[in-house]
Amino acid sequence: MKEIIEILKKWNPWEKELNTGVKREKYLSQIYPLLDRKEVLVLKGIRRSGKSTIILQLIDNLMKDRINKMQILYLNLEDYGFADNLNIKLLEDVLNDYKQYSKNKKKVYFFIDEIQKIKGWEKWVRTKYDLNENIKFIVSGSSASLLSKELSTLLTGRNISFVIFTLSFKEYLKFNKKGNLEEYLLYGGFPEVVLENSIEKKQMILQQYFEDIIHKDIIDRYNIRNTKQIINLARYLISTSGSKVSINKLSKVLGISKEAISNYINYMVNAYFLFEVSYFSFSAKIKHEVSKLPKIYSSDLGFINIASIKYSKNKGQMYENVVFRKLIEKNQELSYWGELKSEVDFIFNKTAINVTSTDEIPKREFQGLDDFSKTHKGFSSFVIANTIKKENIIPILEFLKED
Repeated sequence: MKEIIEILKKWNPWEKELNTGVKREKYLSQIYPLLDRKEVLVLKGIRRSGKSTIILQLIDNLMKDRINKMQILYLNLEDYGFADNLNIKLLEDVLNDYKQYSKNKKKVYFFIDEIQKIKGWEKWVRTKYDLNENIKFIVSGSSASLLSKELSTLLTGRNISFVIFTLSFKEYLKFNKKGNLEEYLLYGGFPEVVLENSIEKKQMILQQYFEDIIHKDIIDRYNIRNTKQIINLARYLISTSGSKVSINKLSKVLGISKEAISNYINYMVNAYFLFEVSYFSFSAKIKHEVSKLPKIYSSDLGFINIASIKYSKNKGQMYENVVFRKLIEKNQELSYWGELKSEVDFIFNKTAINVTSTDEIPKREFQGLDDFSKTHKGFSSFVIANTIKKENIIPILEFLKED
């Protein structure tokens, strides 16, 4: 018992103040009211997006609402002290030792960080849940597939999930009062990167995140042997973020089998490293035609900047990616459309958007929206431009600052 409690003391608010950082109010306002409900709350998303900090902020809010600090149990499974015991027995031991130590007879708010490290955790949590034990579970993890497949079977109707993204542009400005769009486009929204002043260190952190996600969430997890192949593929996909992806073409260019490329892309999507945007159609048959290739986007703009030393700053690409970055938080179902020379960058909720980085808007941007509206009635449409504001044209800064 003593050993477990000593580790827990390092992370819990029982004898120390918590460092909660800059509040992520957008997420706290969604998650905190649900702490009174029974369902397991699941925080998932890309590594280093701020899930652990949000957990600390939820704990801080509980204590401000006069919840006794001994009702809180925070288990960080990345602590090296637990490295040799990552199994269900550890969860049971932690809970039992905590109960003996805390003498708490009231509700327990049990926060478990990096839950995917425990194989079969869903069964353990479900058992506690179904036995109506007075425990509120809040868990976090970096792996999408681990926190989706199992949740949809073992925890159906028993969980509420939240995807935690890196900082939106609006959040970025809260973290960095002197921030600007150009810097956000270059270095993205990882909290630690935003708070770092040195450009060299920003780039070093991003490079480290890139490598950690590829190695820990993909190569190690799926036991991939040819690490060079997947790293080259990841760099290529990130550097061409916003482009259509042809598995046949990639196979020829990179010398990787089509099956392997398809699997690798799925793994990257599962780790929230990449997002896929499919072709828009009401017909499932058309939507999945081979010619209707999906578009791939980076989860964070900072990765685009460090993906390749040959990368030249493409303002149009960056504007499209920053718009994607804002849209994906609110609209999990994003699509694009194109016929012949006509294209629409983003379609969601009966809205069609084209993005350009200039105020001298090319005719094709309006033509694409017009052509789309001829065959798809009832959609509103507009163009996002640089600074110009007119009917059906919105400046990018105004769009990014909208709620």
